[in-house]
Amino acid sequence: MDTNQYMEMFLEESREHLDSLDDGLMTLEKDPSDLSVLNEIFRNAHTLKGMSATMGYNKIAELTHDMENILDLLRNEKIAVSEEIVDTLLKCKDAIEQMVESIGDGGPEDVVDVSEEAAKLKALVSGGSAPAPAAPAAAAPAAAPAAEPEPVGMEYSDTDRDVIKQAQDSGLRAFHISVTLTESCILKSARSYMVMNALDQLGDVIKSVPPAEDLEQEKFDHSFDVVIITDAEPKTVEEAVNAISEIDKVVVTDVADELKKIDEAAKKAAPAPAPAPAPAAKAPAKVEPKKAPAKKAPSKAATTEKKLKSGQSVRVDIEKLDTLLNLVGELVINKVRLEQIGLTHRLTELTETLEQMDRVTTDLQTVVMKVRMVPVGQVFNRFPRMVRDITKELNKDINLTIEGEETELDRTVIDEIGDPLMHLLRNSLDHGIEMPDDREAKGKPRTGEVGLIARHEGNNVVIMVTDDGAGIDPEVIRRKAVEKGMISQDEADNMSDSDAVRLIFLPGFSTSEKVTDISGRGVGMDVVRSKIESLGGHVDVETKIDEGSIFKIKLPLTLAIIQALLVKVAKEMYAIPLGSIDSTINITQEDIKTVQNKEVIVLRGQIIPIIRLGNVLNVPREDGEEDDDIFVVVVHLGERKAGIVVDHLIGQQEIVIKTLGKLLAGLKVISGATVLGDGRVALILDVSALM
Repeated sequence: MDTNQYMEMFLEESREHLDSLDDGLMTLEKDPSDLSVLNEIFRNAHTLKGMSATMGYNKIAELTHDMENILDLLRNEKIAVSEEIVDTLLKCKDAIEQMVESIGDGGPEDVVDVSEEAAKLKALVSGGSAPAPAAPAAAAPAAAPAAEPEPVGMEYSDTDRDVIKQAQDSGLRAFHISVTLTESCILKSARSYMVMNALDQLGDVIKSVPPAEDLEQEKFDHSFDVVIITDAEPKTVEEAVNAISEIDKVVVTDVADELKKIDEAAKKAAPAPAPAPAPAAKAPAKVEPKKAPAKKAPSKAATTEKKLKSGQSVRVDIEKLDTLLNLVGELVINKVRLEQIGLTHRLTELTETLEQMDRVTTDLQTVVMKVRMVPVGQVFNRFPRMVRDITKELNKDINLTIEGEETELDRTVIDEIGDPLMHLLRNSLDHGIEMPDDREAKGKPRTGEVGLIARHEGNNVVIMVTDDGAGIDPEVIRRKAVEKGMISQDEADNMSDSDAVRLIFLPGFSTSEKVTDISGRGVGMDVVRSKIESLGGHVDVETKIDEGSIFKIKLPLTLAIIQALLVKVAKEMYAIPLGSIDSTINITQEDIKTVQNKEVIVLRGQIIPIIRLGNVLNVPREDGEEDDDIFVVVVHLGERKAGIVVDHLIGQQEIVIKTLGKLLAGLKVISGATVLGDGRVALILDVSALM
């Protein structure tokens, strides 16, 4: 079999299962009694094993098989969940992840030595139970979830029972079909669809476990159950399913017999567990956890998981989405051009048609932007594991809280915010949260709290990293800044506490006395600021000594199509993003004052520095007197404001952002360019660089 055609699918699905494994193991460590999570972890490992074995990656298959053995013992409660077991399973997951990434890069599978992890797993298996039953435990996963007990364990609601009774009254029969696919089956969703299709030819499918949506998304092991109402014989049903390739086993049970057993078991289970009904009572109890993930997950992580996974019913190449967005951008540009032609020539019919076209274009643009939106949970989900590992390394007790992971951002922004958030979290863990004894001495709980919060604010998304640690002492910041020669003593004395704290974002600033692998507060903060500002965002910090700190990142929802104010300096046209603009005002030369050799204006009692855009950009001017009226665009960056002096205000317009390319990369004041309706190019100003 040529496996190359399945390579992309294998890599994508492997990464999904590895992410799910990571989340599951973290949840299991917090709540070892949660069998639904344990079953989910087992299914992920089992699916990984089958996929890798089919593709010929035996090292991954062997390691996941060893993981299955220990997980099976945990599921059957032969051993208990411990920190050592979770640590070992996480190391195995990391090793598999490295192997998958190596395969994705065209490298060999055996990029890491997994012998130590495999030996550790085997030792845990043999140490967790007697040597004799260890072998059957290992064999159990290979046979996939047992098909025979499941028919007894199928749950029937009152509605199901009513439908089945009505069918029986009409002379029809209800059958429970338990289907097990072969271990080597790659396209499980396709096989489950073929089974459903075959059963639809014989009657009506009234129930499936897992539900049809999960079958389509392959969120099941190698077996699933279906209830069908039909007038066909059991043998006919069995043969119809067996006719499909890659089917390992089919068990057809009469639902009437099942319901009878379930009712009898329910009656006998109430007084005392008699020997006879014990197996019947035990079977539903064993199967019940299998259904639990579908119900229990939404209360925890599956609201996010559903958000993350729902878009995968149709997989679309990211490049195609980028192309689609570029085409919509061209449409917007030409729409603006047509509007200008209609206004210039006063063509009423064209103007009316353009109004309709404007609505359609806006709707199309909205849909395309929504398709590109990705929940920030895709970034957030990588941090619980990082926090756990760093917490153990630092011997601290820290609890990470995540809120708003369903908040959506443009894919281009999502791709870039991972590193800045990691910097901020590492600094909160290392330098923000105190040691447990120190916290106790201050009257705080020994467990520190770190929060990762996302929410929408208008056309922006705000992401906050919070901690209840030591906070940042402005006096220490002032002293360090003076020592490093970043500011003078006079500037330090006249600086407010909030401005002093913001000095941590200066390049090379750090309050750490020693450099660690994790880094102290201040290391990489300039990188955080420059990265966020390059995305058109802003980062700020609020802090109180011994109460904690809040790092607040404000980002635009999208970087592709934005509203901007077009301005003119001499003959040059520039665009200023509307999100950065506070107001526009007219002033005269007399309104401009000089403070410490810098031009300022007073606006509503606030002193605002002004920036003459023509001077900053060295725009050539023709000889002639300047107008008495001076146009000022007041922009803001966080709490700071500045006035940009321009020659003319053209008006507000929707613009498509185009990157400048590698040749012009690194320009400080210009963040990109846009093509106007008349074909001219206008440069987009980077407000943060101007200020």
